[in-house]
Amino acid sequence: MILSACDININTGSGEDSKDTSKQDQHNNNRSSNDDQTKSNNETSSDNSNSNSENINSPEHYAKVWISVIENNGGNVDPSNTEITHADVSGKALNPYNESASVTFPNGTQALYGTPTAAGQVIYKDNNDGTVNIYDVPSHFQDKRWDEDEYSKNQSNNILNNPKTVKLKDFSQSELDNWVPVISESNESQAQDSSESDSDKDTSVTRKNVIDIVEEYEGHSLNTSQYTYKEPEQSDDGDWGFSFTDKNGDLAGSYIIDQDRNVTKYDEDGEPE
Repeated sequence: MILSACDININTGSGEDSKDTSKQDQHNNNRSSNDDQTKSNNETSSDNSNSNSENINSPEHYAKVWISVIENNGGNVDPSNTEITHADVSGKALNPYNESASVTFPNGTQALYGTPTAAGQVIYKDNNDGTVNIYDVPSHFQDKRWDEDEYSKNQSNNILNNPKTVKLKDFSQSELDNWVPVISESNESQAQDSSESDSDKDTSVTRKNVIDIVEEYEGHSLNTSQYTYKEPEQSDDGDWGFSFTDKNGDLAGSYIIDQDRNVTKYDEDGEPE
């Protein structure tokens, strides 16, 4: 009987210890979970604080936007051969060539124009949370339909109503410092377009601008490391053209640019591409 009583007392004591241990484990787990949540909240708060405290009107921020957006679109960036002009385009007509039939940019819209033109442009609005909204605005409005009121209204509305959101990347100060010297502020006329004023749009094709027109058509600078480009020549009908060869001297193709700035590219056999 004594042994039986001892057994009962021992078993009862073990049960109480088990309950106490279980309660302690649960308490520790809850505290650990709360600590993790607090840490996560603090990190999120810190990220938001950094985004909100950043000067969005600084060359460093413009550089961050430029690199993030161009690379997000699959492009390459290089401050050694690029210049960037910044402009505040708030309230400006999206289509500067048909302002009466164009929506205007919302307050806070910024523009970064690359030089040469093939470097691209970025029209954006900061969301103040580490992201920007990108508006897919044409660089030169070469499509003649932009001169039509209905098309201009519909397309400009569509562009503003369907921005692309891009998250800004983090860069070291030294990376951003490389871009600061090539970023400048725009004057009023430059704010209307990335590289040309209204009068420039109607300028005839000349020996001076024919290469620029072809680069706009291609969307990048001519590849002089792979091809040799001949001097542009003007035909009797006023069109301009030039050919290019590979490094072996074999014909690789040519371009014809008419007086309306339309570009036709031909392959090595003279067939339009």
